[in-house]
Amino acid sequence: MSNQAGPSRHPAGPPPSRQPISLEPYVLDKLAPARLFKDAINGKLPWVSTAHHGYSTKAQISSIAFDDTGNGCVTAGEDELFNWWDITTGTKKKTYASHKYGLSQIRLTHKPTNVLHTSTKTNHDIRYHSMHDNKYLLYLKGHSARVRSIQMHPTEDRFISGGDDGTVRIWDLRQGKCQALLNNVGGSTIAAFDHAGTIFAVASSDLGVVMLYGTDAPDAIPFSHARLVDPELERASQPPRRPVFTSISFSNAGDLILIGTSSDVHYVVDGYDLSIHCRLVGHQGLETDRNGRREPQPRRGGSGEEVGWTADSRWVYSGSADGSVYFWDMASHQRPSDDAKLKAGGRIPYKTLTPTIRKKPEMFAEMGPSRAVRFNPRHAMMAVGGEQLAFMLPEREEKAPEGW
Repeated sequence: MSNQAGPSRHPAGPPPSRQPISLEPYVLDKLAPARLFKDAINGKLPWVSTAHHGYSTKAQISSIAFDDTGNGCVTAGEDELFNWWDITTGTKKKTYASHKYGLSQIRLTHKPTNVLHTSTKTNHDIRYHSMHDNKYLLYLKGHSARVRSIQMHPTEDRFISGGDDGTVRIWDLRQGKCQALLNNVGGSTIAAFDHAGTIFAVASSDLGVVMLYGTDAPDAIPFSHARLVDPELERASQPPRRPVFTSISFSNAGDLILIGTSSDVHYVVDGYDLSIHCRLVGHQGLETDRNGRREPQPRRGGSGEEVGWTADSRWVYSGSADGSVYFWDMASHQRPSDDAKLKAGGRIPYKTLTPTIRKKPEMFAEMGPSRAVRFNPRHAMMAVGGEQLAFMLPEREEKAPEGW
């Protein structure tokens, strides 16, 4: 597979700077593709008709992950390949095949040459792979249905997974086995650690419930749980349309939790009492096609990897079925203090936020839906994947040379 990139208006790597870049609006405003890889994904989906109601028939990038340094990146795709990228040069290092097992989500471990990926064929094992040696190190068996979420512990060689079998598992890579199990959570589940690794959150779409557990006592009952009830959906229809939860992640401080859905709304909930803090709207959920059409019943579609926090947790970003990338500014919508809640008689009413910034699909050429989006943990840089792959950097203001 060739490694040709589209035209660039930037240097290949992240902008050199000794000072951290604050993610002010003008920084995100200047984000534009520095590298556009039209061959990052290959082929068409063989099981989808070209007349399938506007849904894309091309294979898409399904997952993007950065390593801890921000200098390495991996992408996984529906072509059953995963690629290793060097962010400092903006080039592809190597391609690996998983035709036998398939793959959907991929994560780099704390060792930047090793990855975990979920399976879509044969069984539902999570596979631990060394890119340096191009071989599988472990097959982590336990899930009996599709794995829907996978996340490394922030400091340890452990990770958490949730799936359609209604279980949440914590794994230890040193021992190569499941360390803790939550059974019969209730339908399809997703899970994530907070940034300290001391608690983890679990969300179940079937139950419409979010739960918090202590990492040291995962088998105990949750110390906090709540139903996520959207009053706007209740007003729109009865019974209300129930969104499909597809991703969950904590802000850096742990005081807010982002719950991504496949529909046209994402939720930011209070990290303590789990009440809705903000509804994020304005994008097109990935359960829709590119024309905004959706099936009568909510469905997962290609959702799960398109929404997250920027590195400073000031912004929430999301991909969209129309190919755009949206940003919501959370700076003026921080969690209210407990005193403020007490004065308000309990819970402060939620807010519905529209995007502050939109990156239009025209800048990505033939991207299709922006299905996988990730912000670099160390640099002011993000990756956007769909039917192509774009590495985005803030455009620099070119100054004329002084003196002759």
